[in-house]
Amino acid sequence: MNRRRGVFWLLAGLLLAIVAAGISYFVFQRVVTQQASTVEEKESTQTVVVAKQLINERAVIRLADVSTEERPLADVPSGAIFKTEDAVGRIANRFIAAGQVLLAQNLVDSFSSSGLQPTDIVTETLNFNEALGEELVAYALPATDQLSMEGILLPGDHVDLLFSTDVVGEIEGTGGKVSIYSIQDLEILQIIYKPPPSGEESKDGDAAADPNARIPKTLILAIEPQDSVVLKYAIDTQAAINLALRASDNRRIFEVDAATINTIAERYRFTAPRPVR
Repeated sequence: MNRRRGVFWLLAGLLLAIVAAGISYFVFQRVVTQQASTVEEKESTQTVVVAKQLINERAVIRLADVSTEERPLADVPSGAIFKTEDAVGRIANRFIAAGQVLLAQNLVDSFSSSGLQPTDIVTETLNFNEALGEELVAYALPATDQLSMEGILLPGDHVDLLFSTDVVGEIEGTGGKVSIYSIQDLEILQIIYKPPPSGEESKDGDAAADPNARIPKTLILAIEPQDSVVLKYAIDTQAAINLALRASDNRRIFEVDAATINTIAERYRFTAPRPVR
């Protein structure tokens, strides 16, 4: 009797072991299948850079113009760009529609490699009507400041304008040069570049000019009408104009005092020179 009972429990234990092994194998296979499906799903898509809005031919690509999306591998065209940093700052050599994947063959690094005719490069990447609305106007400012000439500025940047001008005083110790932090938080809508120099031209008379250089000629600013009059006055009176670049998310209006030789002397505690009679 005891022997039969022992055999029974042995068979029951063996059966349970077989059932447990089967369940374990089933769970293991399911996990492996799910992992394989996940890997396959991840590998079947690719992150690509796409245009958020229409990008015109000859436009310099801005960060605001592009975004990234996951696209099925089958829908990723040859030459697709995968990182935004590989597109920003380059020039479109054709129109790129909103939602279209940016292709390496449609972007160039410089004017000379674009195959375009030697005319001004512009950066039309937005609709002026939408950008200006009812409160702002577009104003063309010659790109003669240092930031522009160094090629640091891009469309979409926000800048402040500083003026320096000479003031005539009626009494001794007054008058002189005055510098003011005048107009703040202006968006650069567009930059127009000069045609590239020919091989015979030179920058300083003895060195050949860089044919790949993109030299800004004009900045198109979004500005309030009253401020545009102030800017025109500064240009007409040949005041020195400089630009200060803001952080992309800085909309603060700064309170800045005008600077004269007297205010600087007071701040740094030295005696301001008197004008020669």
